[in-house]
Formats: sequence, structure tokens, C-alpha cells
Amino acid sequence: MKSHSPLNCMAVMPFTLRCVKLFGFRGGLHNRTHFLAALAYRLVVINLPKIAFGLSDQMDVAIRSVSELLFQWHIDIRVVLFAAKVSEFEQLVRILRRVYNKVKTLDSNSSERKLIEDSNRSLDRRSKSYALYVAVAVTIFYWVPVVQTSTIWLRSLGDNSTTRPKYVMMMEMEFYGLDTRGNIWHYLVYASLSSIAHYYSAVYFALAGMVIFSCIKSIAALFELVSAKLATLHELSGKALREELAELVELHVDGLRCIKLLEDIHSLVMMAQMVNCVLIWISMILSISTRFTSETTSLLVLLIVMTGETYVLCQLATELSKVSLTITDSVWNSHWIKLPVDVRKGLAMMLQRAQKKEGLTAAKFFFMDVERFGRVLQTSYSIFVVLKERL
Repeated sequence: MKSHSPLNCMAVMPFTLRCVKLFGFRGGLHNRTHFLAALAYRLVVINLPKIAFGLSDQMDVAIRSVSELLFQWHIDIRVVLFAAKVSEFEQLVRILRRVYNKVKTLDSNSSERKLIEDSNRSLDRRSKSYALYVAVAVTIFYWVPVVQTSTIWLRSLGDNSTTRPKYVMMMEMEFYGLDTRGNIWHYLVYASLSSIAHYYSAVYFALAGMVIFSCIKSIAALFELVSAKLATLHELSGKALREELAELVELHVDGLRCIKLLEDIHSLVMMAQMVNCVLIWISMILSISTRFTSETTSLLVLLIVMTGETYVLCQLATELSKVSLTITDSVWNSHWIKLPVDVRKGLAMMLQRAQKKEGLTAAKFFFMDVERFGRVLQTSYSIFVVLKERL
């Protein structure tokens, strides 16, 4: 669709970079202040009340509260770790921009330029779709309790019963001594203040996912560009052949450097993702299975969002590892036997380097992939079964 197309098809992940700058990870002091203020606001409105005012004596309510707190910490940890690695992210963007600028000089009908343009169009469209998905999820998470509370309050107006209505909270918490469950005005104060905090949580949750997604897809396009050049290498000869080989080697090195930078940026993030996922899944499923009520609807939304994001991240990590290994096949299929000896030696070096597996790891302990996602699910379920029998 035309409305989803990026303004510049040869720009490096334009939508993601605009969001990164808008919400305080790039730019000057004003932008950094925006990020720190939003983070502090969320801590004061969400995390601090949960910690400072204690947990409920009811087991199911306490589990729900811990689940929600773990989810908020998950978001905070990821954005703080990314903020600490912004310089590496800028290096990655510069490498991609340098490569894209070279491709931009080619004819508009060239296959290499079309490859990058098609990749960027798809990246832009899918990034916006993901942002919309998270926006819908946080809207359901926030507004369902508000609508439920409004219904309860309206019904109580015509009710002569002395029983006080119990309003539905977005999260299980005591909010600085206010009677948010029984006083509609206190509830409105809480709902108004927490709306900003919850939407910022959604912004940083979506932004963390978009950064990883955009980087992996852009790096994948770079490796596809290497494969496309290898497929036509045998058509050249003489000086043009040597120049193309030198450019190929440089392009391959740039791709590997991008993977290393991405790994450096997100290594600890991936470990936090897996650890938090196990803890959050166990606590959320335990809470939902213990006593499913209207108040656990928001928790179910968080569980679906968390599960979906973790699976997509593992799938993207699998794709990154696979695309780095495709260079091996591309070298073998490049008609290398027909090429001069010096060119074959250059391709042999590329082949040797391409055979080493690259990708995202969890603090360098293991590679992230779909198989790992399945193992985490099995581990989470096993621990959940044990805890459910003991509690």
C-alpha cells in the first residue's frame, strides 16, 4: 500500500530510526531527558507502588501482582540495556548506510538496488504493523478494566444496596493510599496517571522489538546482496572481476561486523528475555489457572504478547544464523572453477569464514533459535506443574 511505503526506499530502517529518536534514544540532551523522564515516571507510577505497598494476602492476587511486576521489569531492563549500547547501534547504522549509499549509485532497474528497495518496503510495512499490534494490545489491556469499572459504577448509581462496588484495576496494586477499588474519583486519578505510564510501557516494548527486527532484516538484505553478486561474478573478467571480488569481500566483512555489533548490543538483552520469559510465563499461567476472573483479562493479554514476541525473536535469530551460512552455498554455486587462481583463493577465504555459525546468543551461552523457544516452553511448563502441586 502506498501509505505504508517509506519516504526513501534506500534509507536505513527509516520508521524504526524515527521512533528511536522520537522516544529519546538518539539525538541531543533534550531527547535523552525525554527517555529518562519517561522511565522515571513509569517507575513512580507502576513499579514503586507495587513494591512499596506490599502484596495481597490472597495467593492468586499476589501471584498476579508479581507477574505484572516481572513484565514491567522485563521492559525496563531491555530499554536500559539498549540505551547503554546506543553507540554500537550507531556504528551498525553507519555500516548499513555506507552499503546502501553504494547501492544507491546503481541504475534504478538493477537487481541489487531492487533487492534493497524491496527489503526496505517490507521492513517498513512490517515494523508499522508490529507497532499497531502492540498499540491494540495495550489499548485492550488498559481500556477493558476502565469499561468494566464504568459499567460497575453506573449500575451502582441505581442500586440501593449498602454493599460498596469493587472497581477493576489495570494492575493489581495499592496506589499511594488511594481507595481506587471503592472510590470512583480516586479510581479516575489512578487511571489518568497510569494511562501515560502504560502507553510508554507499550512504546518501549514495541521499540525494543522493532530495533531487533529491523536490524536483522537489514543485515539479511546485506547478505542477500552478497549472494546476488556472487551469482554474477563469473560473468566478469580482468580488472572488473578483481574489483568486484574486493567489493564482495568488503561487503561480506561488513555483514559479519553488523552481526557482531548486533550480538554485542543484544547479548544481555537476549539472556534477560529468556530468563524473564520463564519467570513471567510461570507466574502468569499460575495466576490465570488458579482463578480466572474478569481482572485476569489484562494478564492474559500480557501473556499472549510476551509469548508472541519471544517466538518471533527466536525465529528472527534463526533466520540471521541461516542467512549468514547461505554464503557458503553461494560461493559453491558461483562457477568458481572457471575463475582465475587468485580469485579462487579470495573466494576460498570467504568460504572458510562463512562456514562459522553467526547469530544472536544469550550472553554467549547459547544461540537463540526456534528450538530454544520450544525448550523454554517445556521448562516453564515443568516448573509450573511442580509449583501448582506445591501451592
